[in-house]
Amino acid sequence: MTVRWLLLSQSALPEGDEWLGTEERKVLRGLRFPKRRAEWRLGRFVAKNAVSSFAGIDDFNRIQIIGAEDGAPEAWIDGERADSSISLSHRDRLAACVIAEGTPVGCDLEAVEPRSSRFVNDFFTERERMAVETTADAHRARQVALTWSAKESALKVLRVGLRRDTRSVEVEIDDVEALEAGWHPLRATVNPEGRILRGWWRQENETVLTIVSDEDTPSSTASVSGEPMHSPPRRL
Repeated sequence: MTVRWLLLSQSALPEGDEWLGTEERKVLRGLRFPKRRAEWRLGRFVAKNAVSSFAGIDDFNRIQIIGAEDGAPEAWIDGERADSSISLSHRDRLAACVIAEGTPVGCDLEAVEPRSSRFVNDFFTERERMAVETTADAHRARQVALTWSAKESALKVLRVGLRRDTRSVEVEIDDVEALEAGWHPLRATVNPEGRILRGWWRQENETVLTIVSDEDTPSSTASVSGEPMHSPPRRL
């Protein structure tokens, strides 16, 4: 299995909307608030760049990113739904897209910032709360951000989002105190099914990015951008 990823900032976004397709422009016209419109446009732009590179298509007008009935984004090429799975996230003028063929994927961006103990108690499992409590103060905010982000990524794989209890997904973060840049592994267990999802995390300045995929999908050894998990991935 190969998962590819792309991260773009707001500064990369073009001013006009010529790169949007007919259905995408309909959605954009229905968004009332400027902040939501800006985030939506950035998400579509990073997704189109990712799909364009993945599929070898130069013309953005051949690609549309359309929300399915469950809200998950899907890539359409020349009017037909692509076989690849995509996931989008945006935070603090950044947007990420992950794309894979043959397996569901999810991604999420979160800011590393203080969160209350009430937040942790309300949304984390007992094991996750213990992991937060035993993490060194210098890395505790990152532990919370990564746990929450990985939950969101896992729920995107399940295509249910926050409609499902976040405590039904239990996250284990490896190397939470890692100082080196690059990818580090994580796991998410979906209960009561006992379904194991495999993932990765990295930090970009004060933002963390998590990627989760379905380990049960038949595939070769999991990798990010074609590289082994211990090696730095290549961006799209």
